Amino acid sequence: MHTSLWKKALALGAVAPMLLAACSSGGKAASASNGGIFTTVNEAHPITAGAPMNPFNASGNTFDSYDQLELGYSAFSPTNPNASFPALAASWSLGANGSLTVHLQPKARWSNGAPVTARDVKDSVAIAFTQGTQPSNLASVTILGQKEIRFNTIPGTTNQLFTAEVLATTVVPASVYGKELPSNIWSTITASTYTGSNPARAAAARKAQATLTALGKKIAAFAPAKDVSAGPFVLVRLNPGEALLTANPYFWARSKIAPKEVVMRNYTGNQQIWNYLIAGQLDAAPYTAMPTNVLDEILRTAGNKELKSPAYVAASLAFDEKDYPYGLTAVRQAIAYVLNRKQITKVGESVSGQPVRYQTGIIDSIAPKWLSHQELASLNPYSLDPAKAAALLKSAHFTKRGGQWYLPSGKPWTMSIESVSGFSDWIAAGKFMASELSSFGIPTTESIAPDYATYLANLAKGDYPVAFWLTALGPSVADAYDRIWGPNDGFVAVGNTVQHHTAGNWMNTPTSYDLPSIGRVQPGTLTGELTALTGSAAKAAVAKLAAADNAELPVIGLWDYVNVQFVNDKHFTDWPVGKPGLLNDPAGVWMMQGYVHAK
Repeated sequence: MHTSLWKKALALGAVAPMLLAACSSGGKAASASNGGIFTTVNEAHPITAGAPMNPFNASGNTFDSYDQLELGYSAFSPTNPNASFPALAASWSLGANGSLTVHLQPKARWSNGAPVTARDVKDSVAIAFTQGTQPSNLASVTILGQKEIRFNTIPGTTNQLFTAEVLATTVVPASVYGKELPSNIWSTITASTYTGSNPARAAAARKAQATLTALGKKIAAFAPAKDVSAGPFVLVRLNPGEALLTANPYFWARSKIAPKEVVMRNYTGNQQIWNYLIAGQLDAAPYTAMPTNVLDEILRTAGNKELKSPAYVAASLAFDEKDYPYGLTAVRQAIAYVLNRKQITKVGESVSGQPVRYQTGIIDSIAPKWLSHQELASLNPYSLDPAKAAALLKSAHFTKRGGQWYLPSGKPWTMSIESVSGFSDWIAAGKFMASELSSFGIPTTESIAPDYATYLANLAKGDYPVAFWLTALGPSVADAYDRIWGPNDGFVAVGNTVQHHTAGNWMNTPTSYDLPSIGRVQPGTLTGELTALTGSAAKAAVAKLAAADNAELPVIGLWDYVNVQFVNDKHFTDWPVGKPGLLNDPAGVWMMQGYVHAK
């Protein structure tokens, strides 16, 4: 994995009516006179020469928390994933009917001097509908005043993640993007949200959804003439090697922001970031996979130090179950018994990984918060056991001759594990797993996609029977299970219902399982329903989903990530040490919360 690719997914996973006030660092006050250049890398993706300054473009050259802002940023609480840090939203409150009212920062202004208004937010939400990133169960938004807006849910629906999903909205200026929206955009959106049984309205909903999809492609390709930012910085220059952002003089909390400029260095893979760190050229660097010897070399550089925090993500091996023989439970279980997760982690992610222990679909560190001791004890640990693997395959009528396994048809069984260029941890782990499986009698190779965008596109097309996949994306358990039994498996929550589609479904798991001592479980439906559950009902649902994941292994969890970041004390100080939630956000959020001061 490159940097913290899970950040955006995490930002969309939160719950509960809790408002966090801005944190105080306890350090010295920053002032506008404190200056200097803050050098880092973009944790979302490398710089893409020629791509527009558009956050809705897959390769867009905008920088989250610097010139691109959301209403709020997740505080990454495992028990209250709705806890968030204010950004463009100064405060927010839930209504009795489930609606959310947001009050914008009173002094928030765009870099052209114009105020940030509720109209900007409403247009941004409309754009989110065209991108498929709108908050679940959102029906409409109502402008209550220049700095006040209400988000309304679809009547009769419940979404415990609604607050955080709203706060994760990326806000852009209506003065720039508004002209890209047709005048009837909200009537189209309203039509698209219909989930009833009326044939005429259902047909109108499909037509409206197609209209939004087409509009979304047009908006994603839109290229603004210049960067109009509501964040602490504004993009002024970009080339293939780096981007330069300068201070936004109209930022509402200018006195908190120490750097006068931010330089975003480009990178093509992990090794380039390692070289920057070894040379002491980065003031901050987000998570980057690396071996132990590279870590040691980085920490020998004057001023460099590491900051650690929990990460809600795991590296897993995923299967497309439509591809024989990976739709057989015995085959997936056998592969789990062959793979030595401890050694795989040591090879692939020795610095920032912990071998997966439980195989539940959520990271091990939060599993005890959701599952009882008895439930955890009942799970199969899939400890290394080639003999059990062989027995499972024989029971499924596979045969082994001359040291190689053959399919029940008599054809030799070979495998390929798909990885991605630049993802050094996946590549190293994939090579090791290929060796393990080959030694067991399944000749296995590793294939490497040229880039992550190609990798995802090929996954969606069903080109990879076995491939790496990021799972356990939290802190919300609903988001974690959505990574398995969600859109990638064809399950989509629409209102209070869950629909199953073939489009976009590359995992192709069964829609239900019969589990011993539990009975029939429908993981996709249950995952969709989990967003509306709280308390004991939520725990009961998680227990079923964890049992289904453990028994059926739609993915095999390899390691849980630990968020290891790097900072350098030569030019700046006062990092958010001891603030694990904040450390999972990009450094621009640290600055907005009163951290990072010039020396």
